[in-house]
Amino acid sequence: MATFVDFTPAMPALRELVRSVWGISYTSSSDAMPGVIVPDAHVEFVFQTGSPCATLAAGTTMPLPSPRGMIFAQRHGTLKLKPTGANAIVAFRTPPTVASVILGQSLVDCWDRPIALSDLIGREADRLLDRIAAAPIASRGALMESWLISRLANWGNDHTRNLQLENALLWRFARESVSTLADDVGVTLRTLRRHCAKYAGLSPKQLTMSGRILRACAYLCDNRQIPVAEVALRAGFNDQAAFTNAFRYYVGITPTQLRSEPIVYCERPRD
Repeated sequence: MATFVDFTPAMPALRELVRSVWGISYTSSSDAMPGVIVPDAHVEFVFQTGSPCATLAAGTTMPLPSPRGMIFAQRHGTLKLKPTGANAIVAFRTPPTVASVILGQSLVDCWDRPIALSDLIGREADRLLDRIAAAPIASRGALMESWLISRLANWGNDHTRNLQLENALLWRFARESVSTLADDVGVTLRTLRRHCAKYAGLSPKQLTMSGRILRACAYLCDNRQIPVAEVALRAGFNDQAAFTNAFRYYVGITPTQLRSEPIVYCERPRD
């Protein structure tokens, strides 16, 4: 059996930047972890202190190994985690702007593949993983919070503004053009594109589409009585066919197939 732990950051300011800090432990007898992870355009930092799990992407049959300490920034395709032995995981999820500050670089080359954290921040990643492995499970959340505070020490007003722009693209808009979005958030189109490229490594259009698909995933899972055609309209699509095609492209399965999954891990907007 898998055991989940929620490590809610104690610092209120950190709770505004980090979507969740969580842990899971399971034994070697576990043959699968429940749930499918949808592409949420956020960045998951994952630290594994046992036998690293394998990842299984939608439409594939061969699980792939994962690094012990890694990031996974997902925009395309669902993902399942497959245990390969006893393991304990500590992880946290952040919006792209926050992740780029933690890493000290743009995410332009970081999407849709697991990347060893040591390849991005060097031996600090290995030292942190060793500290997590040596700490009692109950203390791992506080250890992670302390590390996050140190990596975000230079967070300032400019970063806060970038995060606000990013959240607006992901959550506030569905049908507007990118130029209209720029006007609505009070910046020039050039500035909006520059901010998105510098921090998220994505264009404004890519962020907006990710938000539409992610909101559709939430509608499908949280309101199963709503017809798919209505979900399409709520997500900013003109008709169900266009929505289904876009959904299949980004998520890797149809809206109906997603609804058939018993557990779906899906980022929700903070309305």
